Amino acid sequence: MRLLSGRNRVCGAIAGSLFCASAVAQNCVNETITAAIPTDASIALQSYSYCGGNLSVVAYVKNVDYDKIVTLYWTNADGVSTPLNAFTLGFQSQANPDWSWELWGASGSLYPDGITSFVNITYQALDVGQTYVQQLGQKVIATGAAIPNSPQPPVYTAYATPKFFSDDITQWIAANNNSEAGISKTRMFNNIDIPGAAPGTVIAAQSYTAPDYAYHWVRDASLTMDVVNTMYSLTTNKARKQFYQNLLFQYAAAGAQEQNDPGLQTGLGEPKFNLDNSIFTGPWGRPQNDGPATRAITLMEFSYAYLASGGSKQTVREKLYDSNNYPKVAPMIRDLQFVATNWSSPSFDLWEEEPSDHFYTRMVQRRALVMGSQFASFMGDSALSKTLSDAAAALSATLSQFWDPLRQLILYEYGPVMRGKSSYKDIAVVLGVLHGYAGDGVYSYTNDQVLVSAYQIATSFLDVFPIATSATKDANGNPLGIAVGRYPEDVYDGVSTSLGNPWYLATSAMAELLYRASIEFATSTSITVTTTSLPFWKYFAADVNVSTTTYHIWDPQFYELLAALQGWGDAFLRRVKYHTPSNGHLTEEFNRVTGQPQGAADLTWSYAALLTASFARETARANLLYPTEIANL
Repeated sequence: MRLLSGRNRVCGAIAGSLFCASAVAQNCVNETITAAIPTDASIALQSYSYCGGNLSVVAYVKNVDYDKIVTLYWTNADGVSTPLNAFTLGFQSQANPDWSWELWGASGSLYPDGITSFVNITYQALDVGQTYVQQLGQKVIATGAAIPNSPQPPVYTAYATPKFFSDDITQWIAANNNSEAGISKTRMFNNIDIPGAAPGTVIAAQSYTAPDYAYHWVRDASLTMDVVNTMYSLTTNKARKQFYQNLLFQYAAAGAQEQNDPGLQTGLGEPKFNLDNSIFTGPWGRPQNDGPATRAITLMEFSYAYLASGGSKQTVREKLYDSNNYPKVAPMIRDLQFVATNWSSPSFDLWEEEPSDHFYTRMVQRRALVMGSQFASFMGDSALSKTLSDAAAALSATLSQFWDPLRQLILYEYGPVMRGKSSYKDIAVVLGVLHGYAGDGVYSYTNDQVLVSAYQIATSFLDVFPIATSATKDANGNPLGIAVGRYPEDVYDGVSTSLGNPWYLATSAMAELLYRASIEFATSTSITVTTTSLPFWKYFAADVNVSTTTYHIWDPQFYELLAALQGWGDAFLRRVKYHTPSNGHLTEEFNRVTGQPQGAADLTWSYAALLTASFARETARANLLYPTEIANL
């Protein structure tokens, strides 16, 4: 989750030559571009292999500083260079005995973009503020197996056909203190305002070494406090309500303190703070521009709930909204203005690994701007309302670039392949919809592109995690949903780099999306299956003879499709249940082979994700009192 170091590559340099294990069987040819370390440059492409549609490259990089970004750009099969047609290389080894030169490389599939020629390779030496470029204009020679003319996304056959809600999940998340929902609530609140921490802070996990998550992350805290606000808005217990309210006002004041910290390096894009709420100044992936957006969303939701509970508009203005006149306690205006000004700037993703234009970040920023425009108008601030509305419109116009019609996928980012993520699949897309949907039809839970992307992302882990296929049923024969991680190429194991694992919050997110889709479909009283969404339905409703048509509420298939969404939602939660220890504590990950918990202990976001999925499930079941019962515990 907090990974900054480099990752191993499929290909490596041996005695100055590029070796790819997967390339041997295909008779791949390695083309040498620069035979020896250059004497008149600081960057040079050493060699490449373009074999069967997979590109592997190695470059000489002069070791002038520590922080480097090395990127290779090319033209695609149409002879066009876009932000997608690039690799960001990673360190492989030293190139000479004194380490004055290094070998950097990358490897990945170019489906379906293709490649015709290399444009250039750039080297940004961040510590010394220098950029070096080697112009290439090099035609790329393809070797090995033939490249398909029209590569299609892989098609998976469902291993189960679950239907309807299941009693075992109903009991597991029941509204009592001994259920997993009750335990998750307790453990989540144990991570808010922990002893010795500043009021309003949220520790990311009860993990102080290997890994050290003893910090207040802006994003994690906002998502946690949004769950607190849900409980505040629905509880019928007076003491509970006052308790939640106090926490939320403390959280707002802590946010304002963070905004005014003199040590900010990237403005409001600072990702995390120490538990005394002072800025973390060490090296990190910054800026992360989603935090101000998610904090603003949470505080706007709280403002409405507070007013509905009898609170005064003036208190909202003084303690939550008006950063201009009450800068020490009210963070909302500054957060919204930051989003309006900075939404188009690249920033690090929610996994803190890659600077680019990210779907998740754009979605939560859009929701903040849409809500913010309405809220500013409500507060009588017409000028700010228009600023936010204009920014929302401009941002919305960019969202279409994330949809790739060839891949039939919402790309997690619109930019170069980084960290070997050539699949462009990331559960961040699903999280972006769950956290960023503004309720106005733009990338809703039932959007065709969202559904097919969720299908592709979830099924991609069938080929990655052994536990996803070795354990497909629980002890009672009930189906387990797919074990879902962050992205297929992940190497973060919860402590360092080796092999990535499924995440509790990612698997819960898939359950929540299916529950919310079932709610939205049921409300709309029809389900339209298109050529885009058909693969989703073919997998998650495999026993329904689904076709590209509209199923209305009077059609039997309509209810079968809803039942499939509900059944698979429970299957994904059952996967979480299956790997949850008997004490109910949730870590960050569970092992890809054994299924045993690992990574950060008591990850706050794991508990929050379990609760939001449970709320969505019980809403889909029409158990509308459930969130109130959890809030009253």
